[in-house]
Amino acid sequence: MKNKPLFLLVLFLLISCSANRDYLPEDFWGMKLKRKLTGKEAKDFVDKLHFQNVATEKNEVGFYSGSVGNAAIYITYYSDDKAAYHDFRKMTQKITPENSMFVRGTYHNINNKQIYSCMGLGQVHYVFAHENLLFWVSADPNFSRNFLDEYMKFVIN
Repeated sequence: MKNKPLFLLVLFLLISCSANRDYLPEDFWGMKLKRKLTGKEAKDFVDKLHFQNVATEKNEVGFYSGSVGNAAIYITYYSDDKAAYHDFRKMTQKITPENSMFVRGTYHNINNKQIYSCMGLGQVHYVFAHENLLFWVSADPNFSRNFLDEYMKFVIN
């Protein structure tokens, strides 16, 4: 098979590119990325929000702003998709009984993904797992669903 080395090179490049994908673009949905946290800074930020150590070693947080309002995207990286989905269930079950600042928690099927939504702190929050990633998307209520739909297209495609 003459093309085997070429095939392996192309496969390696595709895997490398997808592994390094940036899920926090500089511009998204007419909004600008105003602040991006990665590494220890992102981990410390997430842990501080929870008043305890909950973050994995790799996290990213992006804060967006535009004329329409504000949004934030929290991303946690896991070793595999099972771990991401496990923490999705664990996290959403913890806030579902409404024993926290989040209310009206509901599971939905949006774009063939299980999404958890709730309200709190003046925003609508959406949580979903995709591959080895767990996403928490927060956005102002007036555009939150449209923002989520577009962000999911960006992530999944």
